[in-house]
Amino acid sequence: MNVKRLVIATILGILSGLFCMYGAIAKFPEFASDTLLLIGIVYNRALIGIMIGIADNIDLHPALRGAVIGVVVSMAMAIFDASWILLGFGLVYGVLIDVVTSKTISKSSKNEDRRSQTIQVHQDDNETNNPVS
Repeated sequence: MNVKRLVIATILGILSGLFCMYGAIAKFPEFASDTLLLIGIVYNRALIGIMIGIADNIDLHPALRGAVIGVVVSMAMAIFDASWILLGFGLVYGVLIDVVTSKTISKSSKNEDRRSQTIQVHQDDNETNNPVS
């Protein structure tokens, strides 16, 4: 398990949950008094992030993997609340979280590869310039 991926995906999940909560209150002002529903929305999106963070070994395209995880995790809340819009947004947030996390981790690993290659080149130069007799 890639801890960096888990942290990034979880943070994105929490941010998605807060954004989704804000959208729910803006669209349906009566939800502002339903604290459990709002906490459930944030928890649900955070859980999507956590699941995406630990699902890096599932060999699917990040958009498809995120969509499946987003739908599966959001299904319980959508059925319980009979609000299928939560399911649709779970799919969208799942795709966004997985794609952004995968791109971020991919860029990070490429930068680490470049750094290790640079270090190796410098080590090779030092060995060439300072031969051991």
